[in-house]
Amino acid sequence: MRRVMTSLRGLLPSLRGWADRDPFIVFLCVAGVIFALYWAVSARHQEIDVPLSVQKSLSDDYEMMAGKKPDAQAKAKLIHDYVADELLFREAVERGMHMTDKTTKQRLIDRVRFMIAGAPADPSEDQLMGYYASHRDLYRAEPRLSVDHVFFEQKPGDAPALLATLQSGGSVKGDDFWMGHDLKDYGESMLRGMFGQPFLDTLKKTPAGQWIGPLQSTRGWHFARVRDRGPSAMLPYTDVRDQVKQDYLAAQTGALVEQEVQKLEAGYRIKVEQ
Repeated sequence: MRRVMTSLRGLLPSLRGWADRDPFIVFLCVAGVIFALYWAVSARHQEIDVPLSVQKSLSDDYEMMAGKKPDAQAKAKLIHDYVADELLFREAVERGMHMTDKTTKQRLIDRVRFMIAGAPADPSEDQLMGYYASHRDLYRAEPRLSVDHVFFEQKPGDAPALLATLQSGGSVKGDDFWMGHDLKDYGESMLRGMFGQPFLDTLKKTPAGQWIGPLQSTRGWHFARVRDRGPSAMLPYTDVRDQVKQDYLAAQTGALVEQEVQKLEAGYRIKVEQ
């Protein structure tokens, strides 16, 4: 770069003389200088520096893993691998992989989020209790069911007789079920995840104490009885304090990030295809 600037200063007196005779020559000279400047800057951007601080860090990592300092050959290998990684990283960026690889993109987003918001200060107990009180829906236990069921991997051929036996107080031997046959105080979301929404909907409509079936679920076939129901209720603050703290800190971080996002949006034209 310094050589290019020196040459440019040397050309100035000659350019003044040529400008009077042939302006086109001046244009070609200026264009050539601009190209030279661009080449010099571009070439500099292609440099990969391996400063002493990086070399020391590489050597320290090697010593920690190998239990000894790297010799000349090992140092050369460390530097070679560092340069190789840097080249591959730049090639990945050049190919836009940081934009198309979901995992890499999410890591970069998470890093920037942390850079913006940092680590929030620990909230006071009053702040946590205030957040709990103003977000009561987040800490309400869902309705719960206690269910007895007899499971069959395949639909039983004598289903009416089996149901009659159960309704009369008898017992029926079915197939083994990995969660057992007595499902006590299961939340609706857990039952939904285990058996599917149609199965849960049928249980919710069934009077307590009444055997029904066979019902098909995502697991197989069941004769089922709702033994008891528990309504939705607020969870005590002491039981959910840790979750309240996590939610509070997430809300604080989210607010700071959203402020920065709004500033960044001002520099972009957002186009949402319809």
